[in-house]
Amino acid sequence: MRNLEKWFEPVVIVGMLGAIILLVFADVIARFAFSTSIAVANELARFCFVYMIYFGVSYAIRERRHMRVTVVLDQLPEAARRWVFALAEFIFLIYSVTVCWLGVVVTQQAFERGKILSSTEWPLGVLYAAIIFSGALSSARLVHSLWRVIAHGDTHLGPQLDV
Repeated sequence: MRNLEKWFEPVVIVGMLGAIILLVFADVIARFAFSTSIAVANELARFCFVYMIYFGVSYAIRERRHMRVTVVLDQLPEAARRWVFALAEFIFLIYSVTVCWLGVVVTQQAFERGKILSSTEWPLGVLYAAIIFSGALSSARLVHSLWRVIAHGDTHLGPQLDV
């Protein structure tokens, strides 16, 4: 389980990036060598890009590499820094839960309306589901981060060295 927790997002992100490279390369070869285009390749590359970006959000949270302004936080004494950091993580958690919930609403509406992607003919909801996965995974990562801050006082900004 620890390996899954550690490697899940990186494997998805690298896999999606590799797929994008292969799909775009194949489409370029098809255009120049055969004067045609692979319509599915463009759509799948877009699909992979969306999932790669959304999984990157939760990975950045896990590694504590998402953007934040720390000018005020750096000036606070250690005890106050802990609680301000916890408050910031809690607000981010509320945002992530909201994003996940709205992702469910948007995805459900897309499935109900029967919208499909043009080349693959997949339901558009499959693309929107990336919002749900990202919101849920980000929320789980933020709960873990909050636990680390509250239980252990860990306000270190930067990559986790040990999970």
